[in-house]
Amino acid sequence: MPQSELANSGMNPRRDAPDTRSGRLRGQIQNTLRSSLLRNIATVVSGTAGAQALTLAFMPVITRIYGPENYGVLGVFMGLAMMLIPVAALCYPTSIVLPRRDSDALKLVKLSLLMATFVSSLLAIFLLVAGDWFAEALSVEAAVPFLMLLPAVTFAGAALETAQQWLFRKQLFRVTAKAAVAYSLLHNSIRSLAGLVSPTAAVLVVTTGFGPLLHSALLLLGIRKGPPLQVKPEVEQRQSPVRMRDLAGRYQDFPKFRAPQMLINTVSQNLPTLVLAAYFGPAAAGFFALCKQALTMPTHLVGKSVADVYYPKLARSIQHGEPIAGTVMKAVAGLAAVGLVPFALVFATGPWLFATVFGEEWRTAGEYARWLALAEYAVFASRPCTVAVPALGLQRLSLIFEICSTTLRVSALYFGAVVLGEQMDTVMAFSIASIIIYCALVLVVFIKARAWYANLSHADHAD
Repeated sequence: MPQSELANSGMNPRRDAPDTRSGRLRGQIQNTLRSSLLRNIATVVSGTAGAQALTLAFMPVITRIYGPENYGVLGVFMGLAMMLIPVAALCYPTSIVLPRRDSDALKLVKLSLLMATFVSSLLAIFLLVAGDWFAEALSVEAAVPFLMLLPAVTFAGAALETAQQWLFRKQLFRVTAKAAVAYSLLHNSIRSLAGLVSPTAAVLVVTTGFGPLLHSALLLLGIRKGPPLQVKPEVEQRQSPVRMRDLAGRYQDFPKFRAPQMLINTVSQNLPTLVLAAYFGPAAAGFFALCKQALTMPTHLVGKSVADVYYPKLARSIQHGEPIAGTVMKAVAGLAAVGLVPFALVFATGPWLFATVFGEEWRTAGEYARWLALAEYAVFASRPCTVAVPALGLQRLSLIFEICSTTLRVSALYFGAVVLGEQMDTVMAFSIASIIIYCALVLVVFIKARAWYANLSHADHAD
């Protein structure tokens, strides 16, 4: 019998079995590489990587043009903006990926923009009436000339988040990737060229503050040039339309629990910049602002990209009653392994690294960076747990957790700035508090994810 016929006949199973197993293994690897999840992650990561690489390339130029004090004024202004942007639309944009029907999601898009308009208008009225008092109460007088820019920047940031969530829902990750690269190139070019003409805090604040508006415009341009976003009839399931008011009620956990939680979180995250500016001057705030921007790049490069893809995946898994605890923990372990080397490198060589890359006057920022790298590493690894919170409907628990964690951060800042009275001690205390917080978050989400599936399985058996 010919060898080929012998192989096909199955008469030599001992010899054929390894080939069969290796063939199945190759097939599994190929299927994994072709999976839509990995393709989506790769697309988002590539776009974010390109954007962050461009930003990193421009940062040594921008830091040398403007200097620590101007950067500190920017840090104070953007700290205020970043506190407001996540809650400007009352966190309704985060719910856009959740409805089964596209028509409901589109109504959530409109609801998000309406809420952002309302909140930004209220903010503008408040700043007109009590802007000076507000700045004095927070000891951020350096930001007084730019306070009236906050409403516009806040609305633009909320519109950007809304557009991104719609694109994530529609799996149009290529559009977001291209827009991210184009935005980084244009935005940093504008900041650099404007600084060469007038290297002042006002120029830096204005050119940076309107970045979300530019990014939103690029996303809209990508949507218009891309395929039409049609609402598929088969997805609509032939159900009667749902009113926007009913959708607002259905997802009321987002404004009731997630919005306060996000506000508290962003306040606690940006509070160090304000505290350092108030107690130690704009230069100290500038050092911290640069550290945060540089060290959050890995988080945005991989952590946020993975999270943006995993969030709709987790939402679908939960809709179908599938276990997610293992998926979340594998993602945490993977990110922890990926981030270990770069964050350890910053901890070991921070002062030299910052002085070499950004200029000698930024060496103190490198001292900050050694401790902030440890905190940012914890943030980086815990990103899958962060997106699992809204998917599991843990808004109420998340709010309680955020109140406790913010109390810990504020206590750490008070101890460092007021009791010890040292810049470095303040940064160290804040970093240690952040590490404790995000390790606790991973543990809480893991426990809740397992409990959710156990309860679901018990309910199915009871039925």
